[in-house]
Amino acid sequence: MDPVAETYSELLRSFLISHRIWHRFIEFDESVKTVEQASRKVDVEQIVKSIVLVDSNKAPLLVILPAKNRISYRKIKVLLSVKDVRLANEEEVLTYSGYSVGGVPPFSLLKRALVDREVLKNPTAIAGGGDINKLVELRTKDIVEIVKPIIADLTNESR
Repeated sequence: MDPVAETYSELLRSFLISHRIWHRFIEFDESVKTVEQASRKVDVEQIVKSIVLVDSNKAPLLVILPAKNRISYRKIKVLLSVKDVRLANEEEVLTYSGYSVGGVPPFSLLKRALVDREVLKNPTAIAGGGDINKLVELRTKDIVEIVKPIIADLTNESR
């Protein structure tokens, strides 16, 4: 199949199947852009967000944290020993991760990743499913085994 014709979620599904990773896609009738929208179908405690950042050396990284928590840029700067980190813009997210904003899964083109310790409290995590109307449930141990992240406290207190 022509990769251009495939959706991002189909590319993700191919990756998961080829790596024999257990997964379950959860489809929505509309875009899922907020935790509130996702929580209509899934447990908010299991939802994680995959955020693409760019550090002051122009190096991208993926940060995976509980969706209900706020990212701590200060903690990430200290952990990485960089002057600054910022959110990637839409074009950078697609270029660096291979996925569009709103659908970035834990598995992407990004080789450098951080995972918040709290994500590991649940046996499964529900993350971006490649497209903005899909989420994917994954085993947290698979995320850690494949992504090989630095695991640390990366968030401010819950909202």
